[in-house]
Amino acid sequence: MPLLAQQCVSSNSFNGTHNKVELDATTTTPATVWRRPPIEYERDLVIELIEGAEYPIEKHVLTTTDGYIVKLHRIPDPMQYPASGERSTDPNLADDPADGLLRFGPAKTFRGTVLLVPGLFSTAADFVATGPENGLAFVLADAGYDVWLANVRGSRFSRKNVKLSVADSEFWDFSFHEIGTIDLPAIIDYILRETNAPKLYYVGHNQGMTNLFALLSAKPRYNRKIHHAIGLATIGYLGTTDNRVVRRAAELTDKLYSTLKALNIHELKPTPDIVRLMSGLVCSSDMNELCVEMLRGFFGSTVDRSRNLLPAMVDDLLTSVSTRQLIHIGQLMQTKKFQQFDYRNYMMNTQKYGQAKPPEYNLSRVLLPVSLFHGTKDFITSAKDALRLKDELRNVKNFLEIPDLNHVGFVYSDRLYARVNRKIIEIFNQHPKA
Repeated sequence: MPLLAQQCVSSNSFNGTHNKVELDATTTTPATVWRRPPIEYERDLVIELIEGAEYPIEKHVLTTTDGYIVKLHRIPDPMQYPASGERSTDPNLADDPADGLLRFGPAKTFRGTVLLVPGLFSTAADFVATGPENGLAFVLADAGYDVWLANVRGSRFSRKNVKLSVADSEFWDFSFHEIGTIDLPAIIDYILRETNAPKLYYVGHNQGMTNLFALLSAKPRYNRKIHHAIGLATIGYLGTTDNRVVRRAAELTDKLYSTLKALNIHELKPTPDIVRLMSGLVCSSDMNELCVEMLRGFFGSTVDRSRNLLPAMVDDLLTSVSTRQLIHIGQLMQTKKFQQFDYRNYMMNTQKYGQAKPPEYNLSRVLLPVSLFHGTKDFITSAKDALRLKDELRNVKNFLEIPDLNHVGFVYSDRLYARVNRKIIEIFNQHPKA
């Protein structure tokens, strides 16, 4: 896949490449049609999807220092499970960049351990939902990686605490800061203990990368535990998007926060009934141009196709978040700063932080190699936001702009392998495990 690369010289902190990915018609996702298995809600969705694709699957459970019980899914490394006949046995052919199936590395070749962390309103299902031809977890497993998938506190598969119930308001008293500084180090340490690996690779979508920045800002020693981190549609600096729905939502953040607190609402959970209403009755109104624009911007496709996709996506994949998580994102948009949660109360901020204003995250502590992927049609993170983040980080190796891809396209696009996943393999293969 040819890349048009031009060195970025405008920032002293950027020492990598700024690429705009162009597609070659000869490099496409394999055409095999994947028959998605019927989902039984009472069963584990991720296990159902991986078993349906006939890949090995393990489930792991750990407990964080503050009592949250977090579930991990794993597609084990190829040395533990012998390669199938599909995998190429010719090392020269398998690793040839001109080969459209770079994902199939040499048989029984172990390339390292990788952790995939989903974003807001998401679970590990994000990385397997599109099937074995496109799902990042499957692609990395085919390429020889031991793949671990995270489910952070409050999500569909991590809704337990040793002392608290989901009905307790204290259960939901967290934002991405607690996920990053408590859940993420527990997950990383658990994986390294289980695999006896010195380091792992990291891929975060949306808030999944935000969690990592919060961790490294607070505990920079974790730089030593990660080979290379890749951010897909990373949320860091926000607030310059042109999307009027997102801008309006940001303006209402404080009002929404006050209302939710007054109503004692601590969990936000999409329901099929709400989605059916939004994608059917409401969005069918000729006067509701805002809803039409939202669907088109959210899915990057026609409104009719978006209406069909939205209910299925919510039924199968979307998950609960705490109100603080969502409000925290809104605050980043309002302030245009990458900072900790603002309680909008002088006494609470002072008690929590020792100062009246929440502190900004110290990105100078992020020392590990980072690659950032940005979709040119991202409706949440603008190009200006993405470039600002790139300039603030000290060790960005690649900044890739993906044409016509939006924020959720990194999960749901039907051309993920050719546009994104293949490049992830190339980047990781360039930085082999120590």
